[in-house]
This record gives sequence, C-alpha cells and structure tokens, in this order.
Amino acid sequence: MLLYRNLSVSLGAEEGALSHLVERRLRLTPGAIRFWKIVKKSLDARKGRAPRYVYSLAIELPPRMEKKLLSRRNPVVEAYEDWRPHAVISVGDARPPQRPVVIGAGPAGLFAAYRLMQAGCPPIVVERGPDVTERSKRWAAFLRGGEFDPECNLLFGEGGAGAYSDGKLYTRVNDHRCREVLGVLAAHGAPSEILYDAKPHIGSNLLPSIIRRMREDLVERGVEFRFDTRMVELALEGEGESRRVVGVELEPGGRLETDSVFLATGHSARDVYRTLAAQGVPIEAKPFQMGVRAEHPQALIDKMQYGESAGHEALPAAEYQLVAKRAAGDLFSFCMCPGGEILPATEKAGFICVNGASRYKRKSPYANSGFVISVEPEHFPGYPDKLAGLALQEDVEQKAGAIVAAAGVPFGVPALRLKDFVEGTVSTDLPESSYPFPLVPHSFDDFMPEPVLTALREGFPILDRRLPGFVTNDAVVVAPESRSSSPVRVMRDPKTLESTGVAGFFPLGEGAGFAGGIVSAAIDGLRAAEVYAERRAQEARRA
Repeated sequence: MLLYRNLSVSLGAEEGALSHLVERRLRLTPGAIRFWKIVKKSLDARKGRAPRYVYSLAIELPPRMEKKLLSRRNPVVEAYEDWRPHAVISVGDARPPQRPVVIGAGPAGLFAAYRLMQAGCPPIVVERGPDVTERSKRWAAFLRGGEFDPECNLLFGEGGAGAYSDGKLYTRVNDHRCREVLGVLAAHGAPSEILYDAKPHIGSNLLPSIIRRMREDLVERGVEFRFDTRMVELALEGEGESRRVVGVELEPGGRLETDSVFLATGHSARDVYRTLAAQGVPIEAKPFQMGVRAEHPQALIDKMQYGESAGHEALPAAEYQLVAKRAAGDLFSFCMCPGGEILPATEKAGFICVNGASRYKRKSPYANSGFVISVEPEHFPGYPDKLAGLALQEDVEQKAGAIVAAAGVPFGVPALRLKDFVEGTVSTDLPESSYPFPLVPHSFDDFMPEPVLTALREGFPILDRRLPGFVTNDAVVVAPESRSSSPVRVMRDPKTLESTGVAGFFPLGEGAGFAGGIVSAAIDGLRAAEVYAERRAQEARRA
C-alpha cells in the first residue's frame, strides 16, 4: 500500500470522491485505486487564506503501479504499512490464584482491565461511584437542582472525570497503543472518524454509552465490577524493601485478598492519596496547574479564526490553542471546548471548581477554555510538604465556595467579565453563560493565589495580541480551574511501573501523576497490565 499525503481540498468537497481526486493528481487510470481509506484529516485555517481540509489517504494499487510511483520519488507518495494490533501476552496456565484488583473505572482502570482480560487474568474492578447509567441519572438530577452526591458527580463514577468532558482523544504521547485505544472506543460505538481525525473527540453525550458497552463486553469475558465501593486502604505486609500488597480494605465489602493492585483513582481522589501517604507509600509533590476558565460567544471565536468563512456549514465550531510566554512562567489554554459548556467539577459540598465539556456536535453558542499556569507547591508557604498541592487546591476551592454560599448560591461560581478581570474591576451585570447555576460577580483576589492572578493579568493582554478582541467584556471568566492535573505523584519504577516502596502495587494514570488525558491514561493502564502479564508468564516459564 501507499500513503498519499497532504491532499488539500476546499470546503464542502465530498469525501467519497477523494480517491478519484488522487487518481487525477497522480495521472492514474480511473478505477486504478483498488482500496483506499482516510488515515488522517485536519483543518487548515491559517490566516490569510480560505480554510481547507487536508487528508492523508492509504491507497492500494496493482503492485507494479505502486513500485513505479515509488521509483519516481513523488514527494506526496510513500510506502505505507497499516497499523497492527499489539501482541498480547497470555499467561496461559500461569493464571494467578488471586485475581488482580483495579481501583477506579476511569480510562486507566478500564484499559488496564481490558488488557488483563486479554492476558487471561480478568480482574476485579472497584469503583467508588455508580455505574455510568445510574451516574448519568443522578448527575442530571443534580443539575436540575437535586441533591449533591459526593460519590457521584463530574469526578466520581464509572468512566471517571473524562466521561462528562469533551472526550478529547488527541495526545502528544508517541505510542503505538494510541491507535489501539481509539480502535477499542470505535468498536464500542464511538464515531469512526476518531480513527483519522487530527483532533478526535467523542463528546459528553456519547461517552457514557460507549463506556457502558465496554464494561458489558469486559463482564462477558470474566471481569467483575463492584460499584458504589470505596477503597479504604491497602492491606500491606513486610517491612522496608520486602513490603508488599496482600489485599485492599473496601467499604462496603471488607478485605479483598490480592497480591496485585492497580490504582487508577484519578486526580481528585484526595482521600486516597492522603491514605497512601499515611501508610508510607512513596509519594512526592509535583508541579500542577491552576487558573480560570474563560467563555466567549462561539460566533466571536469563529470570526477570529475563520474570518469571512465563519458560518460555513462545512466548518466545525472554531477552537484555539494559545500560549503567553512570560519570564515567570507561561500562561496557556487548556481543555478548550468549542461549542461547549462550563460545569461544576467538585466532589465536596462547599468547595467550588470548574471544568469544560462539550457534546459530540459542539452546537452550544459558547466556547470555553481553561487558562492555567504551572505552579510549584513550595512557592506557597504554609502548606505541608508532599501534599502541598492538595492543601492549596482545597484552600482555594473552599474560599470560592464560601463566596457563592454567602451569596445564597451554593453551587454558583465566582465570575467576572474578562476585560474587568484584567483591569481589576468588578461589574455586577455579567454576560449570559453556559454554567448551569447562577454566576456570582466577585473579585478573584479574595480566593486565588497572587502569583496565579499576576500571571493571568499579564498573560491575557499577550493573548489578545494573538487574537485581537479576545479580551472583551462580552466574555466571562469563572474560577477556580484547579483540577487540570494532579498535584502529587505516587512514585514508581520506570520499567516495572510498580511502586518503589510496595511490591504488587501499580499506580496509574492522571491521579498518580503519569498521564494527562483520556488516551494517555488508557495507555498507562495498558502498559502496566502488560508488565504484569509478562511477569506472570516469566514466572510460569521458570517453574
């Protein structure tokens, strides 16, 4: 097969006719292409030209014709080898007497369970929240004004924090498993274009059903799920270098015996990380991100990015990726959600933080993005050492929660017009917003750390020079955005992916400090399960 790269076509071109266009450009006989598929699709919306879509296609021609094209060294044609699935190690007869246990049913946990099942070691998956169907019902009821559930919210429950996010699937991780993760999601109902879109996403309205189908498939193949079950602590034996996992204490359920625990609890399971620290599991503080979330009218962002082409039916809701370079640290956009909404991302009443989400079609009239800086816990004196980030996050979120509670809006959010925020003023009238609860006009100076505020007020004018009109009072900014990454790292061996202080304990994903999104977390889960299966297989060969 061959890869035809950089096929640029105008808006509205029919994808079904792409192969004919390639034939004309390569001067081939019509019908010469026996088979073709889209390998990559991206949007070129650079300034100064009309937006266009750019494709890379895998094409199959008669062998002699392919060889002739390659001999010409055509700059847009090269040899292509199709993706092949990862070779799964099977433990065979070495299936362990105790089933491995996965804590958390987010992407890291689900894909660890998936690989363990493939290897012949179907695990027990423990999730503190409900299954995704029940979770959706409770979350929808809360948004309609119902009771808040600390174990069922935007953060906890089957699917993890990503289940009700934008469902972004692009990652900077260069790993062959990326394709596998996308393939598994597509096999369970995700749109097929995630396999080739340069910036694939699924959307918060589709993700829950995909997660449900994946879980049902895992159950059919021997994986057991225990929902509404919280890990209390690890059961450990031994001292020093001989310390190892012998089980987990659950509530409800008591002790579950196992010699292998895969921890995939996400970045907001603060009680878990405090428990691990108390048990002497090696943990260190790490840099994390904090800032605000800004929301503009989507039509304004479309006009900034697409110019006169804004509104064309073939164009998606426009997005952006912005960085303001500063000597004291960069301010950058994070989790940009075109056609999206802002949601409360907290697991504790009285604490306020926000996140962004969008549905598959991204049809909301609003565009939002986090704007964050990386902070070092030691920059903020008065917090305990390795858990400094957790303490700082809670302090900021609790102060924000107190502000909206005093205004009589328990799950409202402090908010300002964007231009007012930069200038240090407060307007009582605010723009319309996608946030499901009332906005509370209030200065951020009363709850946000000064270094973060300074970075934001210095950085936004720099971004405004990149996108003129970005700093406008037609935009609203809400805060805090404090859960974009984990402030702790559960230390592990880089080769075995096992805790440096506890044998049989595998810290995974975003919460443990080793991933930064759905795909990277899923890959981390796959890798750890592969290491585990290889070890079991080696033990069997030595026996």
